[in-house]
Amino acid sequence: MQKVITVFKWEIRKLFSSWRRTVTLFLVPAVLLMAALNVFPLLVNYMSTGSLNKKPVTVVDAPESFKSYVENTVDARVFNYEYITFDEFQKMNEDKAAFKKQLRKGMLICLFHSGDPDKDFDEEIRSYYDEIYAENENAVSHAVIYVGYDYNSLTSAAKAEQFKQTVLENYQHGLIDTLGGDYALVGSTFFDTDTFNPVTKLEDFRTIANTAAARVVPGVLMIMMYYCVYSLVSDMFASERDRGFMAKLLMTPVKPRHIYAGKILAINLIVSCASYVTMLLLFFSSWINRSNDAMSLLPFGMMLTPTELVNIIIVVPISVLLMTAVCISIVFSLDRMQDITVNLQLPLILFLGDFFLQMFRGTRPVTMEYFVPLHNTMQLVSETFMAQDKTWHVIVVCLLNLVLAFIVFAVTFRKEELK
Repeated sequence: MQKVITVFKWEIRKLFSSWRRTVTLFLVPAVLLMAALNVFPLLVNYMSTGSLNKKPVTVVDAPESFKSYVENTVDARVFNYEYITFDEFQKMNEDKAAFKKQLRKGMLICLFHSGDPDKDFDEEIRSYYDEIYAENENAVSHAVIYVGYDYNSLTSAAKAEQFKQTVLENYQHGLIDTLGGDYALVGSTFFDTDTFNPVTKLEDFRTIANTAAARVVPGVLMIMMYYCVYSLVSDMFASERDRGFMAKLLMTPVKPRHIYAGKILAINLIVSCASYVTMLLLFFSSWINRSNDAMSLLPFGMMLTPTELVNIIIVVPISVLLMTAVCISIVFSLDRMQDITVNLQLPLILFLGDFFLQMFRGTRPVTMEYFVPLHNTMQLVSETFMAQDKTWHVIVVCLLNLVLAFIVFAVTFRKEELK
């Protein structure tokens, strides 16, 4: 064991002997990923609207209740509003080609219609609640809110959905308090309440942010982990063997299995720490993203409970160990450096494919997915962010990947000793 620790310390010192190499391994991949995740929404917004500004919403015949809601609600100010009359909207709609072009650029239309030309939207809502208060069972509201967007554009559809959920739904729920009159007071009494509850607010943010993180973070984490493992295995095993340094190292009094174990331990520690740094930066990226753009890959408020965080901390080094085993088996099964490099890159393509599948899948993982090595790690991390992970999921993923890693190591090193 002492010899393993000696090799381990030697590899760690070799890595940290150059600050440039250390920064490249620990910070560059994480910073680039964080930058990409934050720049992506801006690029999508620019491509869809031609502007890096907030998403434009043209509001037609906006009632005073809506204007007041926008002015007093932080979430509603994610959008940039332009208020116009119905006559102005009709003139805008006369040029069909220009109107469709504006929609393709990402413009949203929000039209308030009372159903009665002699009433505005607010009056219609007040009349409706007055009728209900008067116990009129046939009371009907003709007030309608229309949302127009380019349904052929995924970006426009996403923004329209965010506008409906973030702004319109909350606005509609609040109409009974602002316009309900006597009906809003039936069976209720006034009481004092805190205007801001940080716990419920954070949980609301977490629900949205973690749902998005469940699609993005697992793939980002796996790609970054494999990139680091691939780089270190190439350096500690493939390059050293290609230069003849590995042969000289094996001539020392230290047994080959101790040398390999020390190097593997160093790789595992380095990549695990780099993964934790990446996770920390992803959390930081989420918490500075106050815009909560519909296209944001990491919306504001991503967080994990202590138990969920421990699950991820445990599963990362075990997955790194299996990745290391796969990479070392590739190195020892091939002779030419160019062949080794090409084959080491193949799993990275699989992780990229898995990442995009995770981004767009709309269903939870099935039971059998937890028995697919490494893929099960991605699904476990995804379920953890969704707060849907189970104890047996963690046990199966950890045991399966750990056992498989030791089997691959055993087979690989036995073949190497027979050469």
